[in-house]
Amino acid sequence: MIGIFICLLVIALKPTPSFNYQPASIPILSHEGESVVQLSENKIAIIDTNINSGMRGQILVFEFDAKGKTFNFVGQYNYADYFRNPQNHGLPLPN
Repeated sequence: MIGIFICLLVIALKPTPSFNYQPASIPILSHEGESVVQLSENKIAIIDTNINSGMRGQILVFEFDAKGKTFNFVGQYNYADYFRNPQNHGLPLPN
């Protein structure tokens, strides 16, 4: 009986594990309808979210050239077109 009591006492007084979880933060800079998102160490994307810009949904991707200390244009993508015309991108139409 004393052994069981000691085991219960040890279990009751055992400290609970503490978790220190911090999700990875992705820096996002915004300025009135435009956001800059870091994609990787040397790559950024500029996203136009302004409804009245005429380029809403446009994503421009740039890669940093350390030698020239400049950003070089890599490509562009329009995420809004996926929502407006999913059939053009091989996505099924919503029911």
